[in-house]
Amino acid sequence: MREMDTALWAAVDLEHGLPDPALLPPLEDAVAAGARTPRSAWDTARGITAQLLAAVEPTWPFPAADWTAAGGGEEGVRVACRAVARPGDVVAVEEPTAPVLVDVLRQARVRVLPVPVGAEGPDPDGLAAALRRRAVAFVCQPGAGIPVGRGFSAERVAELARVVRDSDAVVVEYDALGPLAAVPAPSLGAYVPDRVLHVRSYCAAYGPELRSCVVAGAAELVERARRLHRLDTLWPGRVLQNAQAFLVEDPDTGALLRRARARYARRRKALAEALRAQGVAVDAADGLALWVPAADETRAVISLVNHGVSVGPGARCATRPLAAEHLRVAITRLPDDVGRVAALAGLIAQAVRARVKAG
Repeated sequence: MREMDTALWAAVDLEHGLPDPALLPPLEDAVAAGARTPRSAWDTARGITAQLLAAVEPTWPFPAADWTAAGGGEEGVRVACRAVARPGDVVAVEEPTAPVLVDVLRQARVRVLPVPVGAEGPDPDGLAAALRRRAVAFVCQPGAGIPVGRGFSAERVAELARVVRDSDAVVVEYDALGPLAAVPAPSLGAYVPDRVLHVRSYCAAYGPELRSCVVAGAAELVERARRLHRLDTLWPGRVLQNAQAFLVEDPDTGALLRRARARYARRRKALAEALRAQGVAVDAADGLALWVPAADETRAVISLVNHGVSVGPGARCATRPLAAEHLRVAITRLPDDVGRVAALAGLIAQAVRARVKAG
């Protein structure tokens, strides 16, 4: 590859999956609407403004008993996980999973039991085995989860809920895409609402500036999360929360969001088809990344870095080595030029086929 092309790829984020700034809604009207809220109208004890609650409640996947807000998805899952598990507790988690969940669970100093994920979602028998080993919680992504981009089937949600109901465990669900997902995330809360904390981040859809995340579900679990939240951080302010509420309810922003979702889907499909043309099998159902199988992910990452291409190693998506190695390739900032995408697919295909030479 020419030096100029290498420099161009070095400027494209294919690792973190941050939203494309060109596809985010403008914030001027939203922030102005948030600033117009009377300060006395915010119930700081609850941690969520009435406007944000009214905007998101109709879209929640089950009737939540209580609600609060957090400063972005990572903060939301951190307080949720701390609310359901103490250091030393056993926690079941679907694997592969989002790197942020791996990091949060490590920071929480819990013992993790991985539950393998198949085409329809986590294996119910694997979850049952983890719960028999005294797991106090199950952490999962029922929607288009990171990194596989595939949600749970309706049948699998019901099966997992039955397993949870037969135990004392609770569930933390993380929805990283929020309204950016092609299909709304389901929830075990539809079956066991008294056992679920559902965490939805709005950062991918509307941008990170509003630091917007909502945590809702069982009243006891939400109150526990709220109490822990008060100890170490501040709530997202009323201006930011009500700005988010404005965006959720604004029809023009809704139209922009639909166009962004379609653009991301085209980018995801373009890279997936280019990889398949190179003989690399990938699933492109949904999500902001592709989960690409690799013969040796470390070698593949290094090979791509040498071409100016930075992707995520699959090992970041698990607490222990997975049965098969992968790369996580973000699609959010891919160019819309199919020629450049095809060239990238060629580089990835070459990298993922390479193996470490014996001896």
